[in-house]
Amino acid sequence: MSKLVIVVHYHELWLKGGNRRFFLSKLHMALKHALEGLPVERILRPGDRLLIEFGEGASEAEAVARIERVFGIAFYAVARAVPRAGENDLAALGRAAWEEIRGEKFSTFAVRAKRSDKSFPQRTIDIEVSVGQYLVDQLRAAGREARVKLNDPELTCRIEIPPGPSLLVYARKIAGAGGLPPNTAGRMACLLSGGFDSVVAAHKMMKRGAHLSFVHFWGGGAAPGESSVHVARELVKRLTPWQFSAKLFLVPFEPVQREIVARAPDKFRILLYRRMMLRIAERIARSNRALGLITGDSLAQVASQTLHNMAAVGHAVRMPLYRPLVGDDKIEIMEAARKIGTYDISSEPFHDCCPIFMPRNPALHASIEELDEAEKNLDIEALIRQEIDTMAIERYRYAAGRVEKVESFKSAAV
Repeated sequence: MSKLVIVVHYHELWLKGGNRRFFLSKLHMALKHALEGLPVERILRPGDRLLIEFGEGASEAEAVARIERVFGIAFYAVARAVPRAGENDLAALGRAAWEEIRGEKFSTFAVRAKRSDKSFPQRTIDIEVSVGQYLVDQLRAAGREARVKLNDPELTCRIEIPPGPSLLVYARKIAGAGGLPPNTAGRMACLLSGGFDSVVAAHKMMKRGAHLSFVHFWGGGAAPGESSVHVARELVKRLTPWQFSAKLFLVPFEPVQREIVARAPDKFRILLYRRMMLRIAERIARSNRALGLITGDSLAQVASQTLHNMAAVGHAVRMPLYRPLVGDDKIEIMEAARKIGTYDISSEPFHDCCPIFMPRNPALHASIEELDEAEKNLDIEALIRQEIDTMAIERYRYAAGRVEKVESFKSAAV
């Protein structure tokens, strides 16, 4: 059985100029972490791609499943490893290339070679011409009309000549996760509900290299098994493999809601809930050296997400507030949830704290001044401190292909 080799290509990292080395080292580290526990022999970096060579017993399915969750990859391919045969190298490459493409459907093709091992005796153009002619001969013998097209062919057969005992051939490209490598953009905190929106917003920001902590506000009074906490935990477990570690802050929010109901006008309740959530999340974020807050707000999706209300709510915090879904509709968001694998979790029944004590006629166009006035009877700092003192913190880690909770504790200080 030939050695398993996977070729990883990146795209956006080429735009990084002088910082490219930093981003490539982060991608290299992410691949090592993602593949932990599998028999990886070495990861090479010849030119504009990475080659991952596996040892005996490596599972192709498991390797692919882990690589597809690594941000920073444009596409990857499982390559055929061709043992070097000296004078017969070109013939061996031709045979391997035919085995690689014979089952594919195409009318035009090209052969592209990269020779990172400069000691290989044949030039790149010689490799491409020799293998290309062999494929043309085989296609004609099989009665197929496919022809060579160097610009924008339907199929490209790629040949890699890296240092080492094997040459590589591949044609089937698998789309990668895209984006930037994990943990390259700084820390952020995401207000995570149990629904579809906030988890998709989180994934979008993780794709841009941000490392996220998650703040979940939960309410009491739910029937057994319907607390939103279990949904939040499962969502964090589903997201952790994309960034390898995560903190989940579980904040009991009903005491704050009861205080708002008792001391503030009915129509502003939801907006004041959201203001307090942002303030508490900001306090948590700052103590964790985060640089911004993330919410799943989508413009005009619900009453609290009109432009006026989002502006009035967001004014409660000084930390930058990011709303990556603001221009997405619900259909787009739910489709994204299916793609990243969180749709089934968010579809589970759970007790959402926000609908508790819902106003009959919520304000649609609140101003900053109106909300400031509505909060004048609230001891905001005391409420924040109360929530910080009673929240729970859980830490999760992704290692050897599994997510595990490594720590859980109550804390009076973040």
